[in-house]
Parts: sequence; C-alpha cells; structure tokens
Amino acid sequence: MLANTRSLSPTFSQDIRALLRMQGVMNASHFMTVPLLALYMSMTLHFNSVALATVMSANLLSAQTLPLIAGAVADFGSRRMLALGLWLRGLGFLGFSVTNNETAWTCFAFAAGSGVACYEAGLYGVFGRQPKISHSALFAANNQMLNMGTAIGPLLGGLAALIDARFAFLASALLFGVLGASMSRSTVGTTETADRRAVLVNLRAAATNRDLWRLIVISFPWFFLFPQLYVAFPLYAGRLAGPHAASAVYVVNGVIGLAFMLVAKRWLVRMNPAISTMYAYLAAAIAFTSVAAFDNLAWFLLFIAGYTVIETVMLPALETMTGSLAVDGSRLRCSKR
Repeated sequence: MLANTRSLSPTFSQDIRALLRMQGVMNASHFMTVPLLALYMSMTLHFNSVALATVMSANLLSAQTLPLIAGAVADFGSRRMLALGLWLRGLGFLGFSVTNNETAWTCFAFAAGSGVACYEAGLYGVFGRQPKISHSALFAANNQMLNMGTAIGPLLGGLAALIDARFAFLASALLFGVLGASMSRSTVGTTETADRRAVLVNLRAAATNRDLWRLIVISFPWFFLFPQLYVAFPLYAGRLAGPHAASAVYVVNGVIGLAFMLVAKRWLVRMNPAISTMYAYLAAAIAFTSVAAFDNLAWFLLFIAGYTVIETVMLPALETMTGSLAVDGSRLRCSKR
C-alpha cells in the first residue's frame, strides 16, 4: 500500500535545510512552555479540572482537526501558512502571559493550536513536494531536529519558571513572532506546483482516497497516545515529585530521542514504515501497562525513555507513509508533530 524509501544520505536543498534548522528552534520555543501549562493552570491559577481540560482540549483538538482544511488551503502558499502558523502560536503564548481568565485561556489555546495546524500544513506541504525517495531520510532528519529542541526547551523554560512561568510564555511568544517575521520574508514555499486545484477538489480527493483512510485508521490510536506527552505525563510527574519533575519528563524525552536517532538513524531510514508501526504499537501497549505496576518518579522517567524510543520510531514512519500518498502539489496531512 505504502512505498518504503531507501535513500540514506540525500542532498537537501538550502530551503529544506533552513526549514529543518527552524524546526529545532521552533520546538525549543514550544517546549519552553508546554511542560508548564498544565501545572501553571492547576497550581498557580487554580483552574478546576473542567477548566483545565477545556483549555488543553481547545489546544489539542484545533491542532489535530484543522490540518485537513489547512492542508488544502496551503495550496495558495506554503510560506504564508508557515508565517501565519508561527504568529498564531506567538499570539497564543502571549495571551497566556497576560491573562488569568479561563475563557481567555481557552481562546488563546485555540489560537495556539490553530497555529500548529497552519504551520504544519505549510511545512509538510513543502516536505511533501520533495522526491519521494528522500522522504524517509527527510522525516528522520526532521525528527532529529525536533528532539534537539525538545531537549533544550524544557531546560530554558525551567530556568525561567524559577522566577515566573509567565516569562517562559512571553519568551516563546517573542521567539515565535521573530520566526514568523523571518518566514514571511523567506523564499520557502514560494514555488508552487502548476496543478493548483480548488480547496473543495482537494478535500473531495482526500475523502475518496482509500489509502488515506487506511492510514487514518492506522494512525488513530496514536492520536490518543501522543497528546499524553502534553497533558497526563507532566501532571503525573508533578504529582510524584513536584512541578519541576514535569520539565524532567521533556528533558528525558528530548535527550533519549536525540541519542536514539543518532544511533539508529540508518535503521530508521531503511525501515519498512508499516511493520515498524505495528511493533511500535505493541511496545506502547507493554510500556503503558508497566506504568500501573510502579508508582515512583524513577520508574516513570524510565517509562518516558521507552516511550520516547517508540515515539521516535512511530512519527517518522507515519510521516513517511503520509508522504508516500501525496500526489504532486498535494498537502493533505494526517500525522502529528
């Protein structure tokens, strides 16, 4: 159903290399604040469980459900979608730094999640237009840069939180704003394909693509597992050992992810994405079951290390399978990061 790729060391264009570098910076900015969000709402703002769930759901659902529409709209310019996404994320984090109102936090969370959808629609539109033989290596390199950001961001956010978590929110907002301004002046995504189709035509093509629906079914369990990195994991770590344990979750996630990527990069590029996804789900079932058996931070961080290996296998595999479905000019996307 989905083609595997074999290229180990393709030569990426200057624009692609710039996007990969930006991915690292963007994820560092993102993870400066994500470890703090749930704990800040719970322990500082004293939001009840309903308010906390509403805010996090507004962020995650907008990020997960809007990419289909954003991906079709990206036919009108990936660069514009990238810049808009970065600015919306900056607006969301700026709002977190200046307001304590539950309704306002929900609105800003929706803006930040919409920014994720727009940014990733533009980004994966550019990635999807690259030669299919390079997709495995490209998505592996992308995951490597994301893990670098995940390792650095929580350390910076933790230092800012020693003074006031709002400084971390503000720093992320400023960084996203600068990245958005830089992207708006770049040449990335300015060369579009000649076969530019209407949004409704793109959506109709996606709705009738059987392989895409198969991939959505395959990816569906991951849509539930992956968001726990943002919600359940930091809250659970905070309950075990206090608020600073949440940052430890993301440091372990980033460091282990980067180390595993460097050690296993050749294997990740060669792997059959469908088979690796099957084994990753099996390993995830075992890992999540093990959490219930032990109730201490050391074991939980060991679980995070195992989860990270699973994530590092799963994300490039799903993205490679998504990229293999793309026709020339298509930006429709169903995976996540």
